[in-house]
Amino acid sequence: MSNDTRQVALDFIQKIEARHFLDAFSKLAADGIYIVIGKTPASRVYHGRQDVFDNLVPVLSTFIEAPVLKFQDPIVDGDRVVMLASGKGVGPTGPYDQPYYAFSAKVRGNEFSEITEFMDTAMLETAVFGKKLVDA
Repeated sequence: MSNDTRQVALDFIQKIEARHFLDAFSKLAADGIYIVIGKTPASRVYHGRQDVFDNLVPVLSTFIEAPVLKFQDPIVDGDRVVMLASGKGVGPTGPYDQPYYAFSAKVRGNEFSEITEFMDTAMLETAVFGKKLVDA
């Protein structure tokens, strides 16, 4: 399973790095889950690729400059994979600079049954949803 897992991850990575987000999210199973961490407007459990297409992809389409992500080699153990990345773009309300992304995923066959995306949610809030951070 490790070789299949690696190939699914590498295909996802290649598509994300090329900014072919729809193709990348198509690697999520129809009954898979995609989790965006945190408490942002985009943070939740998406049920299946259609939910991602209908509710998460529109958030990406608001970017003035879509994020460009650069991945490290994936870390694979059986049907699990961790993909570490960084990315920059320009959101609708400001610069988007994510120095540390982590995607933890589980592969079933030739697609993901589960992906959890970890990121700096404050960056998402300010660059995409226009929230302002204030000193406490």
